[in-house]
Amino acid sequence: MITGSSGLIGSEAVQYYDNQGYRVIGVDNNMRREFFGPKGDNTWNLVRLQQAVHNFQYVDLDIRDRVGSQSLS
Repeated sequence: MITGSSGLIGSEAVQYYDNQGYRVIGVDNNMRREFFGPKGDNTWNLVRLQQAVHNFQYVDLDIRDRVGSQSLS
């Protein structure tokens, strides 16, 4: 599981582990959009990942959400 999977470092980690043959669960809530507005939106990177990797499952979740995070276990 990789948190921040649509960001710069997280997306590189997704690609790395996918290339190693691992199943990757990526968690992200696109908080950059809220901080920086439309220009900070990283949806484009999520779409790129979904097209480029094979064993990737995306979860739109804020990891601070205890109730929502329990659904990942």
